[in-house]
Amino acid sequence: MLNKVQLIGFTGAEPEIRTIASGQKVATLRVATSRYTKKGGERKDYTTWHQVEIWNQGTVNWLASKPLAKGAKVFVEGEIRHDRHTDQTGQERFFSKVIVAKPQHELKSLDRPDANPESDEE
Repeated sequence: MLNKVQLIGFTGAEPEIRTIASGQKVATLRVATSRYTKKGGERKDYTTWHQVEIWNQGTVNWLASKPLAKGAKVFVEGEIRHDRHTDQTGQERFFSKVIVAKPQHELKSLDRPDANPESDEE
């Protein structure tokens, strides 16, 4: 089976890094992609926001030492996961996210020269 997604887009804010109960660090990042249509010579843009969770510790450490600024252009490769939670009103909400966790998954900055987190010796 194959579950793979690749995105090129722009960050909506600096990544959030948190430590979970096991002591592992996880980074969360929002990435915007866009598409457009033309009808009658008029262009209409559509933006889609993607939640990205980074579990790869080398990449999390790279983000902690050199955070990506809001608006940074990035390449993301990971897998899609669907999840749900119950909000404050008791309504069940469904959402999708891109998970960067496996060795073949990656997050690269397309704006800065040190775009490969695996090259950092930390």
